[in-house]
Amino acid sequence: MRMRIWILVVMMLFSMLTSGAQAQDTRQLGLNTTLRHVEEEIKYVQPLGIRTLRVPLQWQLVKIRPGEYDWSTIDRIIKTAQERQIGILFNIRTIFWEESKKPSRQRGVTKVKSSLVDKEEWLRFAGALASRYQGRGIKYEIENEVNEGTSWKGTLEDYLDLLKGGYDVMKKADPKATVLPAAMNCGMTQALSLGGDRSAAWKWHDNWLQPILSTKKFDVVNVHNYYFPSGIEANGLTFRSYLEHIRELMKRAGCADLPLWITETGYVSSPKETGGRLDHSSFDKQAQWLKEAYQQAFEFGVERVYWLLLRDRREPYFGSMGLADAKGNPRPSWDALIQFK
Repeated sequence: MRMRIWILVVMMLFSMLTSGAQAQDTRQLGLNTTLRHVEEEIKYVQPLGIRTLRVPLQWQLVKIRPGEYDWSTIDRIIKTAQERQIGILFNIRTIFWEESKKPSRQRGVTKVKSSLVDKEEWLRFAGALASRYQGRGIKYEIENEVNEGTSWKGTLEDYLDLLKGGYDVMKKADPKATVLPAAMNCGMTQALSLGGDRSAAWKWHDNWLQPILSTKKFDVVNVHNYYFPSGIEANGLTFRSYLEHIRELMKRAGCADLPLWITETGYVSSPKETGGRLDHSSFDKQAQWLKEAYQQAFEFGVERVYWLLLRDRREPYFGSMGLADAKGNPRPSWDALIQFK
């Protein structure tokens, strides 16, 4: 009898240790980078505990001609990353080429007509991409912040067609591929009048995200969450309340059981104006917000969190979100991130 009890105790302890290890393996730190900077920045990611990189991939720059591609840069990036046991999430993006420029009759403004994505060529590329790197553990995200006109020039229907077609061709080429939809622009830098009727103000966001989630043509739900975990409420929202809103939309769409990733987050390290407000910050505040946000994210069940910048860059608001300054000098947020490795 005592032996049976002892065996049960050992089995329970083993189960607890195993589940803890699995949870730790699921929880990953990520970083956003670029094709231009990835091979330089990858040198710093392991000491930070970063295990995955999100890299924008402008697919037209890989295409030589219809059906023919130059994979050399992508091959090199994947080889370099996998030698260091770093995962890759490619964010497939479309460049909307300027088709024509016609002078406007009003005040001499030049109007540029943007061409929409060539769906058939896009699908051909997506299938070739997934096929080439089959079994390599590469993740794929289809477009970026499609509810915001800078990133996506098409309609919601255009994107839904692309997402559904892209998911199918990539899964056919590599059944084990992980495919993500585009995350939404969360609106943190805007001045939204939420007021009493929050649902009306959220139309710009939910009218895109809800139909996307309803397709169920993805393996992970991903968000861009720049809301603050404490101190500042933008549009009446916080880091956690935005995640709660996303989770509610997932429940409505019947996909609440899927993993949730934050593929972009970050906080300014100096005072910045945006959305009609001044976000007071400092190096120490940035580190504090990072710690609070990551803690809240992992407590909420988020599996992966990708910080926006390793180093500062020239950009009005987001440019000061680096873990280090433009010269590579680490800030307190650098050490704050290491605590989660």
